[in-house]
Amino acid sequence: MTEQNTVPAWMGTASWSAEEGTAYEVALEGISHVVGAYSGLIARAEKAGDSAWASELAAEQGAWAARRTSLTPADPNAVAAVTAESAQTLARLRSER
Repeated sequence: MTEQNTVPAWMGTASWSAEEGTAYEVALEGISHVVGAYSGLIARAEKAGDSAWASELAAEQGAWAARRTSLTPADPNAVAAVTAESAQTLARLRSER
């Protein structure tokens, strides 16, 4: 394998620091926890036969999942905001269980 065929050769240099990259990973993990918490609540709503609540929860879950694809480590303000909001949302969702 030549150097031109390796991943690092074509990736280039990151435009963010290691700290920003780590903060980004933490934010993604927070989003994943929120999405998972919604899954539990959706299952509960479906089991209860409350399709309106399940649909509302599924829409909120979808919005959180979409944030995962739009977030970038190059925007530390957005990363910090998502991290804070995911912690608050997760606490609220857990209290609804």
